Amino acid sequence: RVRSYHHADDRFPAVSAASIIAKVARDRAIARIRAMYDVGSGYPSDRRTVAFVKGHYTAYNEVPAFVRTSWLPVQKIMNSD
Repeated sequence: RVRSYHHADDRFPAVSAASIIAKVARDRAIARIRAMYDVGSGYPSDRRTVAFVKGHYTAYNEVPAFVRTSWLPVQKIMNSD
């Protein structure tokens, strides 16, 4: 059984801790990716990230495996053909 709560990270210490761990893990993963590619922050609202995805898609007709294809900016890039 799964329960979902608004602002769970404020209400439950375990959720707060998991949120911090996830953020640190994400930051480390982006740092490893950034060492190989010019991806910026890795967020879909970041211009450098969007430019990287556009350039990669144009060159290879696919998005990199580490990019979420469910992001709206990525969907727009993929459907702009």
